Amino acid sequence: MLLALGRVNTAADVGSKAFNLGQLEQRGWPTPAGAVIPDTVFQRHLARAELTAAIDDLCAHLDELPDSEIKTASAAIRARITATEVEPELLRALTETWQREWQRRPLAVRSSAVGEDGARASFAGQLDSYLNIDDSAALETAVKATWSSLFSLRVLLYARHHRLRLRQMGVIVQPQVDARLSGVLFTRDPSGRHPEAMLVEYCAGLGENVVAGRVTPARLHVQRDDLAVTVDHPGEDTPALDEDARRTVQAIARLGLELEADAGVAQDMEWCIDGAGEAVIVQARPATRLAAAADRPPVHWTNANIAENFPDPVSPFLFSLVKPGYSAYFRNLGLGFGVSRRRLATMARPLEDVVGLQGGHLYYNLSNIHALLQMMPAGRQLVEYFNLFVGADAIPAPPRAPLGPFARVVETARIAVSILWQYLFIERHIRRFEQRVDEFAAATRPPQLAGKSAGALAADLRGFLTIRLEQWNDAALADTAAMVCYGLLKAQLARALADADQSALHNDLLKGLPNLASAEPVTRLWELSRRIEQDAALRALFDNASAEEILAQLQEPSFADFRRAFSHYLKNWGFRSSGELMLTTPTPQEDPLPVLRLLQTYVRTRAPNPDELTRGQGRERETATAAVAARLSPAWWRWVPLLSRASRFRMLLAATQGAIKLRERARMKQALLYTRLRHIALQLGERWVARGLLDRRDDVFLLTVDEVQTLVAGGITDVAALIAPRREAQAGFHAQQPPDRLVLAAGEQWQPAPTTRADPAGAAPAQRLAGHGACGGSATGAAAVVLDVAHADRVQAGQILVTRQTDPGWATVFFLVRGLVIERGGMLSHGAIIAREYGIPAVVGVPQATQLIHDGDQVRVDGDHGVVELNGR
Repeated sequence: MLLALGRVNTAADVGSKAFNLGQLEQRGWPTPAGAVIPDTVFQRHLARAELTAAIDDLCAHLDELPDSEIKTASAAIRARITATEVEPELLRALTETWQREWQRRPLAVRSSAVGEDGARASFAGQLDSYLNIDDSAALETAVKATWSSLFSLRVLLYARHHRLRLRQMGVIVQPQVDARLSGVLFTRDPSGRHPEAMLVEYCAGLGENVVAGRVTPARLHVQRDDLAVTVDHPGEDTPALDEDARRTVQAIARLGLELEADAGVAQDMEWCIDGAGEAVIVQARPATRLAAAADRPPVHWTNANIAENFPDPVSPFLFSLVKPGYSAYFRNLGLGFGVSRRRLATMARPLEDVVGLQGGHLYYNLSNIHALLQMMPAGRQLVEYFNLFVGADAIPAPPRAPLGPFARVVETARIAVSILWQYLFIERHIRRFEQRVDEFAAATRPPQLAGKSAGALAADLRGFLTIRLEQWNDAALADTAAMVCYGLLKAQLARALADADQSALHNDLLKGLPNLASAEPVTRLWELSRRIEQDAALRALFDNASAEEILAQLQEPSFADFRRAFSHYLKNWGFRSSGELMLTTPTPQEDPLPVLRLLQTYVRTRAPNPDELTRGQGRERETATAAVAARLSPAWWRWVPLLSRASRFRMLLAATQGAIKLRERARMKQALLYTRLRHIALQLGERWVARGLLDRRDDVFLLTVDEVQTLVAGGITDVAALIAPRREAQAGFHAQQPPDRLVLAAGEQWQPAPTTRADPAGAAPAQRLAGHGACGGSATGAAAVVLDVAHADRVQAGQILVTRQTDPGWATVFFLVRGLVIERGGMLSHGAIIAREYGIPAVVGVPQATQLIHDGDQVRVDGDHGVVELNGR
């Protein structure tokens, strides 16, 4: 009926937890005394409740039943268990033991299912336990509630997932430890990042607070060899780790190591320090996931380059597009390049997780991208070129999928032919992509959308998805061409001209490219500023009025010509702006005030002609090209096609320059496509605001694409239940700024540190910052730290612009400044390309630049060597 833990010799009738605690007590480990109600008692209770057959049937068909039927069965079984009274003999034995042996101390009633705490699945946190039981009626209720938890919905679904069945249960009853300190010890760090350390978490009071996640515990690592303690997190309302506490933690760690040696497997041990200061083990089980975690390499995340396109936390709507979009991007490129579907099937998991969210911000899963690139011939070179392309750091190389010699030769030949075929017609591919986007844009002009039905708008959304998920290869080819050609050119120059300053040389050969698509909006805006300068009334208006006043005054008949020219600019180029892919950012077409402020800056500073700057940089590029060719081959041999190094250099250089220009054309259309999608979504939002489903039209971005389509079809009724928590989460994400690079355990999410970080501005400033030179030359000037292009009107001509990341919306500012410092980005990021277009000395990839450099600081930018020097004010 009731068995003392110290007399338990098998887990068969009492469960692993009770057996483990009994073994600990028998071997003299410090664990509280207690008793266990065997499973035979539980089975009699089920029989008296007439549940035996129903439970047998549920367990037999658990894999086949839908969740709804499991939920119904769970509720019925649990209600019957708790409604049936326990055997009087059991209640009498429990009450007598509580009064006689445990002096009526508060009790803990804990589950010990047969099969729980196993090596395959621990069922940790799935079954219920109860604390502070202090009378016979509460004790009976707690025992029945613990029994019934074996058939809770979460336990049944957990069991189905792990293909296990829990059918038997013991129940442990113990005097509750009066804990002043409680915690959990893992004898192996679960993340795998500290293989030689144990992980300890603890808090004041009962350990249930840690296990249940009700408090943020202190977190420590203890070295397995010398028990040295490192504090990772001080916790909330947790006693400070003084010398006495440190010795206590070391004693717990030593206890854990001894338990691990005794059990022969890593341990997950719950412990506490009682009122007398003694250590007590309240539970110990195999740490079922530790070995697997240690075998799985950490995941490397980077926001290099991707933060240029998506600088802010992304909405659920955008992420539900971007995640499958990047997966389709790599999968379709592989198919286009001749990679077999069978090979791609082996890479299904990394293909599904090319990008992810950390703190609400979008990151590349660099580990998965490298694994995908390694699948290709010359995979290691492709990884190197990708890192150069986006500005990412090198990471440990993933293993390459095995392939026999013959199969590898066949695959390499097939891929080589496929790539050659694709790039013979790359100009045609880009034109097709441009035409496709232009047709979509023509059918979805904002004035037209208001007259469309919700169903027609949903069809437009599906049209966007078709382009993004099925027809993006035409644009992706330009990305790949730019990445590979740039890497090959860099490698060729490094071999042939080893003594040259490679960074400066590379940049000189790519600056001042003519007819760059992203430069055209800059030129057109500058031309508008010249019209202002040539018209006295306009000049007076822009000199003396605010942007809001200018916008109102332009409606006057006297400004009709300029108003038409300005409207023409917004119609043709108003989709280009900072955050143009974010969907949640208004475009200049919707809010022209930032453009008017920028025009004021152009007029005030008498901005130079950007085309003239480009032509000047082009002449320098041609001079640098001729100098390199002269060093590679003598004059009489220089122009022999393919045979001379100079001719091969010119071919590769032309291919690199052409690929960069094609890529910028594709990006221009990408911006147009995404801004059209913004207007489609907002139109749907307006309909749902009118119907009372949404509070604001931009709440539509808090829904996923699937949810939007379901809502159009009438399949969601309680939209508010989805929106409210997501709005709160988005607000929290905007207050966070995760690091640019992260290394996390598989499945782990970055969490902001709860402690206040030291402000770099309060520390002694670094005098020399390192990054990557993106455009050669040097420049010195006062720093203008600008985080948002909407505030670009603060930038004065001749300043050094310091910012976190740039996108095409920043192009209209670049030619005003003398130098450029960017925290993020690579050699082919948009900031680097435009800097070279105008010959602005630029350094990208400078960590914490916007925190270490302040407005007005004198800064020297050395684009040749990738260095930024701070010279004070």
